[in-house]
Amino acid sequence: MNETYGTIIISGKQVAVNTSKVQIQNKIDKLSSNINIVNTSDLELSDRNIKEVMMSSAPESWSIEQVAQWLESINMTAFIENFKQNEIDGSLLISDGLDDTLLKELIPQLKHRITFNTERRKLKSGQYRKSTMSAADTGDIRARLQSSENADTDLRSAGNNDPFLTASGTQTHKTLPAARIGTKATCPRPTGNVSNIHNPIDSKYLLQDDNYISSVQVDAQYFNADDYELLKKWSLYLCLPQSVKQSTGLDRTFNTLVDEAIDARTLVKEIAKNHSLKVYVVDSLKRYNSLMDIIHILPSCTELALTSFPSQHSTTIENILHIADTITKSVLLTTTIESLSYESQRYFGNFIKKNDLPLPFSYYIWNEQKKLLEYKINFNVLAETMCLTTGHYILQIGSESTIGMGKTSLLQFIFPDKRIETLNTDGSSTLRNGCIDVLFPSDVTNQKKESYVIFDVHGIINALNEDIISSIQEFCTLQIFYVTEEDLKSTFLNSMMNYSKHIQGKPMIIIIFDPNYDDKRHQPEKLINAFKLKYQKWTGVKWVTAPPSTLWLQHDSNRRNKDLARSQRLLKSLSGVRESLNKEIQQQIHCTSIFSIQSYYNTVKTSTNFSPPVNRSFQIENRLKKLFESLNDRTENLRLATPVSYLESAIKQCERDLENWDAPQTGIQARKDMLNQERSNIKSINNYTRFFIHLLTKCSYIELLITEIYLEKWRSQFESTLHEQLREAKNVALKFSSQIKQLEQRLSTEENFNQPDRKKMEDDLRDAKAEFNRQRTLVTQIDNKLMNIDLTIGLFCDEILALYEFSPHLFPSEKLIEDIAKTLSNLMLKGFAFHILRGRPLHCRSELLKKSISFIQTIQQPPLVLTVIGEQSSAKSSLLNTTFGCNFRVSAGRCTIGMYMSVIQWRSETFIIFDTEGLLSLEEAGPIFDNQMITMAMLSSHLVLINHKGEFSTNLKDLIGISFYAKLQIHSPIKPKLLFVLRDQADLTSKEIFFGQLTKLKEQLQLDTGPIKNSIDEEIDIQDENVYLLPNAFSHDVNVISNIAQSWRNQTFPKEIIKLRDKIFNNIRNTIKPQRFQFNNNIPITTTSTPTDPRTPANDPAYTDMTHLYTKICSNWETIDRLGPRLLACKTLYEISIMEELQTIAIDIIQTINVTVHEKGENLINETLLEFSKKKFIDIDRDRIVGKFDHELSLIITHAIEQARKNFDDKTERSCYLPEMKLKISKRMEPPIRSAQHLLNEIFEDRLLSLSKKARLDSAQQQLLNSVQNEFDENKSLKSGELETRVEIQFKRIIEQHHKELESSVETESMIIKKLLKFYNNQLQSKQVATGRENIYNHLSVIKDEAEYKAHIQKFENCLSRSRQETQQTVQAKSRRFLKTIKSFFTGSSQKPIGCLWKDLKNTLGWFTNDKNEAKNEKIFTEIWNNIVPKFEEDLLGLLDHTKSFSSDPKTVQHLLQYIENAMNTQSIINNSRYLEKPKLCFDLAVIGLRIIINKAIDIEQTTYESNLQNSKNEMEACKDSLLKQCMAMKDSFELGQTLAETVGKQIIDEISNLLQRRIEKDITEDIFRSQFINHESIQKQAYAESIGQANGENILKYVYDINRYFIELSLNEIRTTLHVVIHKHTLLFEDFIRLAIDKANEVVERNAYEHTGLLNKDIHDAILNLPDLKLSQSVDTKLFQMFSLRIVVRMPIKDTERFKQGFSNIRNCYKNIKERVTELTKDMKTKAFTTCKQSIAKKLGCQARCPGCGAKCGKPGHHEKEDVEVWQDPCKTCPPNYCTCKRPDPISVTTHETTYHLASAFHGWVYYPLRTPCLELCYQRWKTIGVNILKNSQSNDSQTESEDDDQYEYIFPKAKYYNEKHPAWYNDLNRQSIERSACNASIPPPGQRRAWMVVRHTLINYHEGSMVDNKDYDSKLYPMNIETLPKDFEPKWKDETFE
Repeated sequence: MNETYGTIIISGKQVAVNTSKVQIQNKIDKLSSNINIVNTSDLELSDRNIKEVMMSSAPESWSIEQVAQWLESINMTAFIENFKQNEIDGSLLISDGLDDTLLKELIPQLKHRITFNTERRKLKSGQYRKSTMSAADTGDIRARLQSSENADTDLRSAGNNDPFLTASGTQTHKTLPAARIGTKATCPRPTGNVSNIHNPIDSKYLLQDDNYISSVQVDAQYFNADDYELLKKWSLYLCLPQSVKQSTGLDRTFNTLVDEAIDARTLVKEIAKNHSLKVYVVDSLKRYNSLMDIIHILPSCTELALTSFPSQHSTTIENILHIADTITKSVLLTTTIESLSYESQRYFGNFIKKNDLPLPFSYYIWNEQKKLLEYKINFNVLAETMCLTTGHYILQIGSESTIGMGKTSLLQFIFPDKRIETLNTDGSSTLRNGCIDVLFPSDVTNQKKESYVIFDVHGIINALNEDIISSIQEFCTLQIFYVTEEDLKSTFLNSMMNYSKHIQGKPMIIIIFDPNYDDKRHQPEKLINAFKLKYQKWTGVKWVTAPPSTLWLQHDSNRRNKDLARSQRLLKSLSGVRESLNKEIQQQIHCTSIFSIQSYYNTVKTSTNFSPPVNRSFQIENRLKKLFESLNDRTENLRLATPVSYLESAIKQCERDLENWDAPQTGIQARKDMLNQERSNIKSINNYTRFFIHLLTKCSYIELLITEIYLEKWRSQFESTLHEQLREAKNVALKFSSQIKQLEQRLSTEENFNQPDRKKMEDDLRDAKAEFNRQRTLVTQIDNKLMNIDLTIGLFCDEILALYEFSPHLFPSEKLIEDIAKTLSNLMLKGFAFHILRGRPLHCRSELLKKSISFIQTIQQPPLVLTVIGEQSSAKSSLLNTTFGCNFRVSAGRCTIGMYMSVIQWRSETFIIFDTEGLLSLEEAGPIFDNQMITMAMLSSHLVLINHKGEFSTNLKDLIGISFYAKLQIHSPIKPKLLFVLRDQADLTSKEIFFGQLTKLKEQLQLDTGPIKNSIDEEIDIQDENVYLLPNAFSHDVNVISNIAQSWRNQTFPKEIIKLRDKIFNNIRNTIKPQRFQFNNNIPITTTSTPTDPRTPANDPAYTDMTHLYTKICSNWETIDRLGPRLLACKTLYEISIMEELQTIAIDIIQTINVTVHEKGENLINETLLEFSKKKFIDIDRDRIVGKFDHELSLIITHAIEQARKNFDDKTERSCYLPEMKLKISKRMEPPIRSAQHLLNEIFEDRLLSLSKKARLDSAQQQLLNSVQNEFDENKSLKSGELETRVEIQFKRIIEQHHKELESSVETESMIIKKLLKFYNNQLQSKQVATGRENIYNHLSVIKDEAEYKAHIQKFENCLSRSRQETQQTVQAKSRRFLKTIKSFFTGSSQKPIGCLWKDLKNTLGWFTNDKNEAKNEKIFTEIWNNIVPKFEEDLLGLLDHTKSFSSDPKTVQHLLQYIENAMNTQSIINNSRYLEKPKLCFDLAVIGLRIIINKAIDIEQTTYESNLQNSKNEMEACKDSLLKQCMAMKDSFELGQTLAETVGKQIIDEISNLLQRRIEKDITEDIFRSQFINHESIQKQAYAESIGQANGENILKYVYDINRYFIELSLNEIRTTLHVVIHKHTLLFEDFIRLAIDKANEVVERNAYEHTGLLNKDIHDAILNLPDLKLSQSVDTKLFQMFSLRIVVRMPIKDTERFKQGFSNIRNCYKNIKERVTELTKDMKTKAFTTCKQSIAKKLGCQARCPGCGAKCGKPGHHEKEDVEVWQDPCKTCPPNYCTCKRPDPISVTTHETTYHLASAFHGWVYYPLRTPCLELCYQRWKTIGVNILKNSQSNDSQTESEDDDQYEYIFPKAKYYNEKHPAWYNDLNRQSIERSACNASIPPPGQRRAWMVVRHTLINYHEGSMVDNKDYDSKLYPMNIETLPKDFEPKWKDETFE
């Protein structure tokens, strides 16, 4: 092209013009931008050239400016302005809508109108001529297919038969016909007479075979030879050769499982045999494998040897192997679609969508019948997935220049929920050119929920796809166009935007591929601005740049970082641009169905296209609106829509309620009669049921899906609100439920409530119950509302079943019944499972359902039944869907109601799949429903799939046990196998651990069912290895680009499903009958069994056919339902043992008795204190008061124990309760009652102390008041200074006297020593009997008096000389026993090294048997002094810190002796026993312990004295100041009133604070007392569960290090919520109480005219006590503590009453800073309450002794009874074996210990000798088959010193002998457990302990400081190696120090 001449190409027409290149280019820009034409004055073309240029383009595409130029060319310039004002563009110019009426307005003169019409007709005829132009006229605008092998090859092709020609006229390769030319260039506007907006979509017409698939022949020359052959081979080898067009039914592939798992050989054989992979494609999608299994196998097919296949298939297989590596996911999907029937294609689309794969909408396929290639547009695959949608439609397309630049790959940045793995980017781009995929948002959980549909156009728009793209474009709400810089010169954007005005107004994103995207110096704005300048009048467009694919493929050492930076930039820009258009997108009219596009497409392709109608709907939608638009969440939907089901359910519920005699019988019977009458009035089928019958029998499946989606949208209007209301109501109900339990416990466990307190508590309980009932009613109402709106197709199917059962004659014909039955059967195949158990209450039988089941096609073999059970929300339905391809309903919470049935074929078997409602659900509270459901599964199934998340639980065991008992009563001919599927397992290799757990569960079941003669193995087949581990189906990670958490379906889960299938198949086919059915044909039927047929041999099938199956299932359920409450509610049969039943009885009795004890004790406390306070003896006769109270309380306790045992005997007079069991439980009833005695003693002493302090202070204040009053009365004229001096003299005298009284009440050191020695000696004398020689009581001796005690302690004085202030500090218990940093009480102030201490003590200790062996002795001393003594100290101080008045409690010494026993049982002392004089060591520990207790008591006594002294001094100072101020204010009545206001206000605040503090402490104590959790047994269970059971490393260490402290921590955790609630309850109105009392005081003064102040305080006192809100009128505290006495008031005259009142009104100044004051006081209350709580709890936590073998805490709650313990006798060597006649030694009487929570001995430091590896077995395991190594007994004292290496161990065999001789207190317990416990025959600890050991082993091995070494390796089958282990220096953090 030269400078003056060139050729421009517009709409395919070559036009020669005489102009320069610049002018040509500008003219191109002007004419190609149809809606952005600007006037260019500097460019002038001749009119002829302009007209020629315009005439070469399609007139309908002209812009307004081009129309104006045309008018000018035909001499109609005068009317140009009229056309412009009316915006007449080319489309309107050509349109028939521009009729004569409109023309009159535009062109008034008739002459000109005639000229105009003549020229317009020429345009139209010219338009027609151009529409039939030869291909040569349009040859330059074409679609170019570039082969992946040769990108430069142009493949040109003609339309149907006419070849395209080049300029020279020679024929070459063909190109695809151009798009958007001629009549297809624009969409004509509809005429004013045409309106089809309201025409409904004719779905039946569109679903006809010829209407939903459009095929166009594609010339072979469009593709190169290789591509053409590849397309052909794909179709030949992967598509079935026979025609599949007939829509006759669903392909059996969807309900049949593959016979064998896929591998390379199977895949090739399948293709060679069946010419299709559809069975494996469908199976992969069923398992959500997204075809990845096939894709991964395909490449390996090429490695197969041809010789390994049959020769007749060699050619076929060779061809298959050649194309195997070219097969992509898209190829698999398209060929599978072509291999399915039309109906199956629609169903198949759902599976593609669920796998988040692109759904092929248009594609190339070879037609073998016609021997040609076709381009197919398949609406069929979208018919079900897009029949009714809610999201917006998005079109994505690019220009020719963007081919291969990665348009599809950018979707992951525009829509962050899309992953690159789910996009169609594989294979040759040539073979995708022009194809369209449909993408949906991911349905994976935890993703951002969006609703959209993307139409992804690969390649470009061309003549093959332009009609469908035009149709999509009209209905989409967002358009995404891709261009490059080249498109500044192309017409792509104009052609895409100018199709219609409707399209021009849609939101649009234009993405410009920029090859310089990564260049930081490059400015992308320039490129964007170039496009913006060209299309400056376009609105609603967002421009953005993106990198082409070449940038992602470039080789660069820093590629990863560049890719990441580029990705993050892309994500920000692309997703941001889309989000910025959200508002505009939402404003668009959304298309709601693919059928709208299909209908419009049929119009467009016939060239009669016009703008589409607005949101056309289906006729069935209109019918649904008429039915449901009047229903809402307030109407009785179930009663209106499903009356039969509703009424039958209500009637059955009434029948159930009538069985409960506590229910109002008359009212229920009346309601039942009313419901029966209403049901009898049903004489016809209502509109709703009639509609659904018509839907099932006359409508298409698509219409049924539309109905389902419509109902889902209808429900969504109300569900979210109702679910939120339900959640809130449940939370509130839970809160009041907790409050009710607390109040009931307090009322039931405490006797000594005063009447006002009891009445208040009863009122509170009544109010709480009323509110709880209101909330429960609200929950029920909301539940009913949710059920009321839960209108589903399944519900209406249930109504049809119920209607047929109720009145079959309402159905007009048997033909209708048969049609319904067949339809239900066909729907089952598509996922609408049979609802076998339905309704509430559940019922089963239905004749119509029976008919439906009979239509199911089965294989000849009898059906096999598989049922899945499991907890609610454990993904049972999802498991069945994935494993078997079912389509059970899934959702969060309860989605399966009752039981559903589906049928599949597998190999030669018919499998019946039952999906059951979740167990342990909130909706079905109580055990009956769960028991019924699992029993139904056991009775009816060959295989029960137990779906469970995590590990085995006791719930499973209990439910299986119940079903076993029920199965014995209801004879079933099936012995079901149980297969446990454990979900969400992180480690799939740890099967052995779970095998062991299953074995243990089975053993426990055997134990639980022991009293029954039948073995569980006879009825239920539980194989030890029938456990399958499944991982989580989803992977979760943070997207490296977006930093957003993403979830997606992983590939591991579907692979494991294949293995699970095989395990299921192998199990279910080997199911046999129970043994009792195999040999006895005439088993008598018991009273609880259902009638059964005579039994046949074991190989007879359980069910002969489907009808027989359904009959048996109905029979089973009716029996279960009838016997349910009697058969399954009795939990005592197998859920608990007889012992547990007795314990339950005992606990109930103890709880009742303790309520009485507490009430009587409280009354006794109040009566005693009140009696002595009235007599003024409260402070002077303390011993007599305490003695009287102790005596009276002992009588109460003794009577309570006797009554408890009597009640227990009365309630256990049944023969099934063995005497020894009863005796054991009866003995254990006393300690919990005794603990109440100790608690009441503490309460009494605490209140007595408080009253004593108050009495002394009150007395001192009264004396001071009297002295001031006397001085005032006698000397009223004294000056202030003189009065102050006299008062000060009296004050000093009184305060000195008060201090002496306080000092006299303090216990001296001698008194404390004497008292504690008395406790010690009494305890020792009561225990020192003929016990074993190793018993510590035989090692201890009596300490006669203080002098002897001090003589014994003298030798430790140098080491025990720490200053007293140090002992006052709280010694925090450590988490480790051997802490090197511990500062023991025994290290002394000099902090001497251990060597110096040894020198000081070695000659005085006497601990060692051989003084000459000094080195050995020093080593042992060091170990004891550094390790054992500090631990002993910690335990003892921890006890003292948690105990009130410990120096007055004999139990303190009991605990001391237990700690001594624990110390003597440590490994250090046991191993060195040969060197130790145990009696001396034991006695010294007792002396040290007594020293600790005594010093602690002295320090506390001194601290308390000093604190009381300071407090009383402060109080007295304040009293004196107040009295003086009153005297000074006497002359001024205002000042006097103000002073008294200040005094009274302060006293009021103090009194209210003290009142609330007492109430808080009282309530907390009562809650602890009543708590069913804060008791020794409950806390022991909890401690084990939350540490060992949960493998919680920190808690395990607490359990091992200091179990007693851990018990207190757990107890505090149990009561902490109550503590918060109690404090909150009492302090909530704290401020209000203060204001109320102050206002009342002011009111009293305002109301009265006092002459003097003497009466004022009494009136205020009386008025405040009568305030109802304070509830003081009947309170004992009022009298005991003389509340609000306001005694600090001097009696003096009031001269001016009004002035006095004004001054007193300043009492309201107390309001100032009241919030801060209340906050401060509340904080102090919390601290005191926490201390009280902690000390009270410590009293309830039982025995402190620990097992010497494992450190487990004794399980006995308190006082221990002595038991006879046998004396060990080695096997007789003289008598024959087992016939020894020698006399056995008499047993010894020992105070024994026991526990059910023994640990592996390694936790307590035991090791295997000589390896020193951890001893990982329980104390009682290998009881008589293994021995214990300990150091030998002492040798003679004159032996030579031995080195450490010379230590010799004594081997005691067996272990039982060791415990009998060394630790007889534990022997009976361990011996019993070695026989009875489930693990007694094993040599490893339980799985939970093994796991716990792996968690803490490093820490514990380090803890034992070299005495233990770890195993080199562990058996991974027993000990999980992948568990997170604590570091060796880990320290647990205790949570028992603060309130929070």
